[in-house]
Amino acid sequence: MSRIKFTIGFISFCCLFLLVSAFKVSAATHLAIVSSVATQATLQQSITHELRTNPNLELKNLNVQVENGDVELKGKANSGFERALAQKFLENMDGVKIIRNKISVI
Repeated sequence: MSRIKFTIGFISFCCLFLLVSAFKVSAATHLAIVSSVATQATLQQSITHELRTNPNLELKNLNVQVENGDVELKGKANSGFERALAQKFLENMDGVKIIRNKISVI
């Protein structure tokens, strides 16, 4: 009986840990450095498409500027989580070197 209680407790702890970890994305993340190569126009189109078509994001007045792999994001988000999520989606994108997240939270 104690083995079953231990197993249930352990599984509950793991689920709780994963749940807390999923919601603990920091909105204070302001700068991220990544790598790879792509043309500016293609990269700007890809980023804009990625952010506008993502069902988890509702960014308003989105403006994406790309210069030599430096990406500047401007616009408005409904929450800090949404702001941080927009940056996280771009961190592994080819051609992105630096992300300057200037999305404001309304």
